[in-house]
Amino acid sequence: MIDHPIIKQFEAHAELLDISGSAEAIDDAVVQLAIWMDTLELAEDDEALLCRIGGILYREGLRRRMES
Repeated sequence: MIDHPIIKQFEAHAELLDISGSAEAIDDAVVQLAIWMDTLELAEDDEALLCRIGGILYREGLRRRMES
């Protein structure tokens, strides 16, 4: 994985979710991202980037649902 401070924060948060027994899944992240984006006045480029990230998360969630 990339050695970047924000990636390290993601890793730390993932560990905290595991420790706390969180049942949140990728679908929860997609919903939280959509709700958060809906509250912002985003520049077109920022919205496009966040929609790309959301699309990747959505595709992965759909792939996991199809496999189960």
